[in-house]
Amino acid sequence: MLFFIRLFRYLTLWSLICGLLAGCAQWNGISPTARPLELSALSMGKNLSMWGQFQGPDEGWWKTAWHDPQLNALLTRAVAENPTLQSARDRIAMAEALARESRSQMLPQVDLSAAPSRDRFTALQFIPPPWGGHTEWNNTVATSLSYDLDLWGQNKSQWKGYMDEAAATALDAFEVRIDLEQAIIRDYIRLDMYYVIRDVAWQRQDALKQRASIAQARLSAHLGTHLATSEAETPLPMAAAEIMALDEQISLTKNELAALTGQGPGTGDAITRPALVLQNHLEIPNRLPVHLIGHRPDVLASRWRTEAAGHQIDAAKAAFYPDINLSAMVGFEALGFGQLFSNAAFTAGAGPALTLPILDGGQRRAQLSATTSAYNMAVDHYNETILHALKEVSNQLTMLRSETNQENQAIRTLGLAQTSHEIAMKSFQAGLTNYNPVLDAENRILDAQYALSEIRGKRLEAYAGLMHALGGGIE
Repeated sequence: MLFFIRLFRYLTLWSLICGLLAGCAQWNGISPTARPLELSALSMGKNLSMWGQFQGPDEGWWKTAWHDPQLNALLTRAVAENPTLQSARDRIAMAEALARESRSQMLPQVDLSAAPSRDRFTALQFIPPPWGGHTEWNNTVATSLSYDLDLWGQNKSQWKGYMDEAAATALDAFEVRIDLEQAIIRDYIRLDMYYVIRDVAWQRQDALKQRASIAQARLSAHLGTHLATSEAETPLPMAAAEIMALDEQISLTKNELAALTGQGPGTGDAITRPALVLQNHLEIPNRLPVHLIGHRPDVLASRWRTEAAGHQIDAAKAAFYPDINLSAMVGFEALGFGQLFSNAAFTAGAGPALTLPILDGGQRRAQLSATTSAYNMAVDHYNETILHALKEVSNQLTMLRSETNQENQAIRTLGLAQTSHEIAMKSFQAGLTNYNPVLDAENRILDAQYALSEIRGKRLEAYAGLMHALGGGIE
């Protein structure tokens, strides 16, 4: 007990002396200059508000939004098998391993060593006979213990930094996941749109064929001209080419979906026509609360990296103070094997090891300056991420409202075209006109359906983009 009391006093004295010496190495003039943005100080515009009832998307929001089992299956497979997402998981494992390695530096280290060696000892120094001038085994077996007291928290700060980086890496994986989900949803919506537009293209081709058939019949009855017949037949090849182009887009989109789910192109052949349930009244909040951007993985990851950089500053400052390690050793050391584990061969030792570089050529100040700059960069990136998130949410909300309004106008246009078709059909049936006005009215309906299909696809994409901008439903 007396030994430990003396050791404690010894360490305390040396700590005070080294602490005073450390005062010679200051970090005056080195401090962070970047400051995180305060949302309350930013102008939010009419789309964003500090308050609101909209809670953001739930995980798997597309299941309740569109009720398409095939889309659900594609997204589930992608999360399980996409190589990019698997690589992100591997990065999480690496970051967690580095955090555990850093944590180990805060714990006692115990080693067992054995060092037998065959040596010839000189007879001209202090080794007495019978060993001097002869060859003998020189054996050492020892157990050593070392423990860094970490009085100034350098190891602890480094460990906290690694833990924060591991948390940020996990959020990076979430960001990869929602980006992947967004890409699949976007392609799936476009696949649905290509199918709908192809239906319209087929109807347009049928209408053109009907018009050409009527022109041919009129020519055969000597009621028409070759010019009118040629003009009626001219659009047919382009109509067929349009259908071929849409078939190509459908095939390419299926290949893209197969690749995103981690499968070969053959899997794309099994993808059938989407069955998205188009909702005409998707939930569109008038204003979005700003705190929703805090659900975004990129914002959270940037915040964690800012915290990690702050811990590295603490570790760099702790390097200015003395480092004290406790070490102890017990073992056996003897020439030959006969008495290696005897009381006479027993050896032991314990004591502190103190380190304080007095003159380091400015190394510690340079390290502190570098970590401070890294913190400033992390804060700058956090601020940039916040501004990008606000812009993206506001843009997506604007686009969604615009596409919704455009869809309403397209629906109104389609209704007017259908009314015009009914009037033309009644006039034809009453014998007031020929069939051409009916065909013209049908063509206007097809044009309106084509435009409506494109606008609906863009509206769904805008809605998916808003859900992605709000964090994709991942808590």
